[in-house]
Amino acid sequence: MINEAIPGHGAAFAGYYETPRLALLDLITQGPVSRVLEVGCGGGANLAEIKRRFPACHTTGVELRAEAGLAAQGAGRVDALLIGDVLNTNEVALPTAAFDLIVLSHVLEHFAQPEVLLARVGEWLAPGGQLLVALPNVRHISLLMELVWRGDFEYQAAGILDRTHLRFFTRKSALRFLRGCGWQVEAHAADIAGPKSRLLSRLSLGWADDFAAFAHNFSLRAP
Repeated sequence: MINEAIPGHGAAFAGYYETPRLALLDLITQGPVSRVLEVGCGGGANLAEIKRRFPACHTTGVELRAEAGLAAQGAGRVDALLIGDVLNTNEVALPTAAFDLIVLSHVLEHFAQPEVLLARVGEWLAPGGQLLVALPNVRHISLLMELVWRGDFEYQAAGILDRTHLRFFTRKSALRFLRGCGWQVEAHAADIAGPKSRLLSRLSLGWADDFAAFAHNFSLRAP
């Protein structure tokens, strides 16, 4: 079964939406950022961490789950909040070229056509702005073990095999997809968690990071 190496599974699920993705946020090269948007902000942990790093910035969160978004707003983790479907212009309307940093953390895999969301994000991003994307890694060793040894897999409440995921990515397929949508990839960072995954990465001197990473993080620029 998917194990502790994947945040958001099992005992960790309660804090899944309130965990800042530090490996993703460490890719921020804009500085200081002033206008930040996160689509799928959850409990606001990423925006709170960005605000900690850049106290003067204004943060906007978009969240489909009202309870998560309102919790983020109530805790003071987001300056402005929009509740609704990000692809429904009647529910979520944002100004063109308004943000110098946009975050899509574990969001694109929930869309049947994630390229549509990326196109909208491109409209909201200011010239020279930065887009951060995190995608779960279907090549993670825990899932490979399931497939090789059991010849089976089961969808989960959260994690790589979250039953709400509609698209699946490896590092290579993610790069092909993002570049195919017209984005320039300026940086990548593997997201590795859990003692077994970290040990695998260390022993392989990083060679096996495609198997150790539960997610891959990308810094993107519009062409």
